[in-house]
Amino acid sequence: MDAINVGIVSHSPIFAEGIRAILERESTTRIILLPSEPNDWPPLSAVVIESDNLHQIESALMVCRLSNSRVKTAVFLSPLALHLSESIMKLGVDILWDKTQGCEQLDRLFRSILACECVIISQSFWQTIFHDPISSPHHAQGLTEREYQVLSLLDQNYSNTEIAEILLISVHTVKRHVEHLLRKLNATDRHHCVQIAHQMGLLHKIRATLPA
Repeated sequence: MDAINVGIVSHSPIFAEGIRAILERESTTRIILLPSEPNDWPPLSAVVIESDNLHQIESALMVCRLSNSRVKTAVFLSPLALHLSESIMKLGVDILWDKTQGCEQLDRLFRSILACECVIISQSFWQTIFHDPISSPHHAQGLTEREYQVLSLLDQNYSNTEIAEILLISVHTVKRHVEHLLRKLNATDRHHCVQIAHQMGLLHKIRATLPA
């Protein structure tokens, strides 16, 4: 199997080391940790860019392509930067991935795109880029219908008790749904959960209301 040189550009040492550990499982993959500020980087077979800044991503891509016009590129975004998905795909990247989901198959994905012309997109970004009318955004995030209802009521500042009354479920069940939402949206608390949901476009259509 041919060796590939993979560069990693990241402002997070923890993320960079995590990706490095995954890629180094293959003895034929050579890893180069690159400085965040683009300069004279060596020619690379592929590059991983972790950033939520569109300008920094553009700069990194430009420098990589100057040294190798055929370099394969993977951009890792956080859910907070979901709105950048379409703009980043227009830059011609090969892999767009949600960094909160990780990517244990990254080496295999790189070898797939090196072998043929294809684009790989994390499911969580698919809805934003293609505006797929068939699949709803909450399904793209792995949310159940009930979790989406709870999320919509959280957006309206209802308490757990009020949500339980509206949905005719127990307060304990509401708390469990909220815990699932925090985990799935990688949020620190219910307010942060609602903020992320808005940024990801999960709450722009349906809003639950209190019964008259």
